[in-house]
Amino acid sequence: MTLEQLMKLEGIEDYYIWWYGADYPAENFDENGYSNRERVHVTRGAGKESRIYIVLYGLDAFRARYKFAVKISNPDDENMYQWEKVPLSLDQYSDRLIFRCNHRFTFYNSGARSSDFNVEAIIPPEGTRTVEQFRDYDSVELTFNQLKEIVENEYVDYYEHLSCVKAVYMIIDGNTGNQYIGSAYEQKNSLWSRWSTYANTYHGGNVKLKELFEENGPEYFQKFKYIILQIFPKTISDKEIIEAESRYKNRFMTREFGLNIN
Repeated sequence: MTLEQLMKLEGIEDYYIWWYGADYPAENFDENGYSNRERVHVTRGAGKESRIYIVLYGLDAFRARYKFAVKISNPDDENMYQWEKVPLSLDQYSDRLIFRCNHRFTFYNSGARSSDFNVEAIIPPEGTRTVEQFRDYDSVELTFNQLKEIVENEYVDYYEHLSCVKAVYMIIDGNTGNQYIGSAYEQKNSLWSRWSTYANTYHGGNVKLKELFEENGPEYFQKFKYIILQIFPKTISDKEIIEAESRYKNRFMTREFGLNIN
């Protein structure tokens, strides 16, 4: 399903897409639309009072969530328009409908580009969520079921924080106390991508974890925990992360007594 198809279902033909970047302050939005703003700026020639403007809020360079839709009116000499929120059926999915775009972030997108915005996920309502909101990296301590819930529902708070870093992490086998030290690097989405592999496969391809899975099955992993030992910016080299991973393996002796084999 694309945004173009959704607009056809809404019966809207003339519309633009305003895609706000991930660094745009979230407090500028609220449940009523723009918070504390009576006017919005529209580039000269792009404003049309009969047009609908679909407001998206970026997650990264290719992903954005649906916020709301507006109409504009009464421009002043500086191309500032009054805005009015327009109710759509899509509003029931506000902040939960995630699009992945075929091109990189750009603020102004005409309706002709709406076919580039593909529905990637619909996040469940918060009432069904059992995992606490992300607070900080030091506080992350997830059971397997919590990790799986986060990944399957692509919770925005976790995705935003785990996809922007590389990391060294620990997995604890709650059945025995044995520990595994791993690292996230090279993957496109970094720590999010690596931990998604565990959520989907249980073992993530690691030799000893795979042996545990084959010997004991999925239920064995219900007592596993996943914690972050150290985060790194994406700009850091893979070599530095591998070196940090090795230091943690030495510190916790996971080669001698844990689940690491190298």
